Amino acid sequence: MISSIHLSKATTGESKSKRLHKLHTATHNYSVPLPEFISQLSQALCATASTAFNFIQNLYLITIDDSPTFVVPNTVFGIAAASTPTLLLLPSAFQTAPILTLSWPYYLFTLLKTLTFNWMNLLIFDLANQRSAGAEDKLNKPWRPIPAGRMTESQMRHWLLAALPLVLAFNHYVLDTGVEGCVLAILTWMYNDLGGGDENWIIRNGVIAAAFGVYNLGSMKVAASTAAGLTISTTTITATTPSAPLISPLGYAWGALISGVILTTMHVQDLKDVEGDRARGRKSAPIVLGRTIASFTIAVPVLVWSVVCASLWVSSVPVAAGVVSLGGYVAWRCVACVGDRKVDRRTWQLWCFWTAVLYLLPPLSGVARVK
Repeated sequence: MISSIHLSKATTGESKSKRLHKLHTATHNYSVPLPEFISQLSQALCATASTAFNFIQNLYLITIDDSPTFVVPNTVFGIAAASTPTLLLLPSAFQTAPILTLSWPYYLFTLLKTLTFNWMNLLIFDLANQRSAGAEDKLNKPWRPIPAGRMTESQMRHWLLAALPLVLAFNHYVLDTGVEGCVLAILTWMYNDLGGGDENWIIRNGVIAAAFGVYNLGSMKVAASTAAGLTISTTTITATTPSAPLISPLGYAWGALISGVILTTMHVQDLKDVEGDRARGRKSAPIVLGRTIASFTIAVPVLVWSVVCASLWVSSVPVAAGVVSLGGYVAWRCVACVGDRKVDRRTWQLWCFWTAVLYLLPPLSGVARVK
């Protein structure tokens, strides 16, 4: 009897041990070992980081070449105009331009919002422009995503379809520049899809000049309203004070004058792109007029506008001399420095710098000569 009980217990113990062993074996077979799980997680994170990096790099390559033309000068225009009381219709509570009352963190925030407005809308233009310009960019700008083999035309079109509503919504709901964003989208359509940038260099300059006007006025609006809103939130100014300064008639006149500068000198960027423009069939100024005549049609207006803008703002002698000297150097390079694409690219970069210096005339000079 006792032996039977001991045998039963031994059998039961043995069966439990076997069952536990089988359960452990089954669990082990259906689970992922910890080292393998860490390896898979690491691979997934690396793949995600690589995709994000490629995405950011493509955004950079898409917009980097046009940023010196659009983003930087137009941001300078907006910040400089927001620092000039005569270009704005300020609420009576503001004795000086709103931008001047801000501390550095708020000033940088205003600068960031103005940069964002310009870069986002430039992205829409560049996506629309580069999705069908692979052959031209292969000659003029081989680092762009399509000629470099980083993206296809179909992928860039998909990016445009996704980016357009997002940018328009951000313009409207965040920056209060919904109208400006829609007008820029229409001008982008006219330039790229309706041939406004290909068939006639004067029409091309006209579309770009109109776009510059919208960029500049939008930049002024973003900078001034942001700075004024931040000033109200950090001072004793009452909440009933309007937080969005309006652009004054002089502000609109200054924006229109700058569009005139762009209209008559923008084809300086075509000097460096002749090879690709000819391959695309684009009738740019250097191709239609020849290099020599095209250079003079840039040089003369640059000199004239340098004098006109300095005189308009009654600039001091040092400021006026600096603007005219820089304009004279740009004009001289257009005519005299006829070389390879690097030389012409350097001339275009100096032209971009010259336009930014023009935009600084209002805060540097103070009062415009308006009759």
